[in-house]
Amino acid sequence: MSRWCRAVKVLRNWNFTQAERRWLATPPALRQQTPHLNGGEGLAFPPPVKRVRNLQTPLVDEGEAGASVATLLQNAESVLRISEVSTPDAIRSICRKKVPGWHSVPDDAIIVKQLGEGLSNLNFKVQIPPSAATTSCALFRVYGTNREMLFDQDLELRIFKVLSAFQIAPRMYSSGNGWRIEEWHFSEPLPNRSMRNPSIFAQVAAHLGRLHKLSTRADFPQDILGQPALSSQRFEQWGAACKRTLSSFSHPAPVKLAADFNIDEMLAERKLLAEFCTADNPKIKGSGLDVVFSHWDAQENNILQTQYGLRFIDFEYAGMEHQAFDIASYFVECTIDYLVDDFPFYKVSLTDFPSEWEQRLFCSIYLSEYLETTVLPDALPVSVLLERVQRFTLVSHLLWSFWSVIRASQMPTSGGFDYLQYAQTRWFMYKRAKQDLLQKPLNTIDP
Repeated sequence: MSRWCRAVKVLRNWNFTQAERRWLATPPALRQQTPHLNGGEGLAFPPPVKRVRNLQTPLVDEGEAGASVATLLQNAESVLRISEVSTPDAIRSICRKKVPGWHSVPDDAIIVKQLGEGLSNLNFKVQIPPSAATTSCALFRVYGTNREMLFDQDLELRIFKVLSAFQIAPRMYSSGNGWRIEEWHFSEPLPNRSMRNPSIFAQVAAHLGRLHKLSTRADFPQDILGQPALSSQRFEQWGAACKRTLSSFSHPAPVKLAADFNIDEMLAERKLLAEFCTADNPKIKGSGLDVVFSHWDAQENNILQTQYGLRFIDFEYAGMEHQAFDIASYFVECTIDYLVDDFPFYKVSLTDFPSEWEQRLFCSIYLSEYLETTVLPDALPVSVLLERVQRFTLVSHLLWSFWSVIRASQMPTSGGFDYLQYAQTRWFMYKRAKQDLLQKPLNTIDP
């Protein structure tokens, strides 16, 4: 039996409900297409599976409980005050003291503008009138609450300083408890619709190849280099935090939504998935299992378009990881648009997942940079890497599902992003991706 056959046999030991098996066995063209709330074609959920909510279902039921939660999400003042430093006056005071050359700038000359918030924190653009002698613009970042549940704060700050010294992350002007001031880059976030543009696609592939070589530098910190793969740690940490979170809700609306999760089933996937993703290691460089320094959150809001090319930002979750994870994450993020104005403030379009040809192109460019030699799209190393990337797609879905449940318990940001629904979406995408792997020809890859 080939190694791929054995790996697929492991997959087949995982359980689907009878309703899910019926739906997943249905040809895609015959599946119910569920229109998304913003009018586009969205993710088609199998209607019989009650624990996966249809994207058309409101955030809460109508009535007293629903009105209470809706009021919370619409209360901009309570959202703004997620910490002592998230008010404009506090931001002005800190920036005037900490940004070089701003100490004499009057408060009324400092303009604070909240940007489209990230899913983990609030970001503010802080400006003063242009001056040849000073920095005229800075980014003020306010971290979300209880972030220690998601990443090591001290390690995150250390990694940021290292990347800033390497001129990969922005320059840091100052930091404090729950905030950081960074260099401002005049740029535009990469829109989801451009993520598969061949020019962007090629740049991201090359950028990831260079980033993944970073840990081979002689001056790369050895204590960071020696860290285990983040996915193995977060399977345990985020999984446990997810279970605690689901049992901690007290408001009737989230309690009802939390009941839709079969958390024991989700947690049971971790061990099998960890074994499946690292099984059959060919022990060759670039196979997807090299543990390298990784961004870990390669999505549209974390990639900037600047006048000098693309630039990765937001390294909160960065660290050592199997190289296939970043590539798998980018492919998945091609299908998820977070810049949506209507509830639930994201949209999934599974047809935007890169085609096999696009995946081969991406992996070819990535390996050519990472291995520093020409690797063509039809070369065997591309097939080996791509097969591993397909496995790590499952890791991305499961871990971000855990993450979203944890975030649902923390203070919401002003967009009203539905974290519980997003967690359910990623959990369903996980099951769909797993089924797709089951249906692959068994002799696709046999390194």
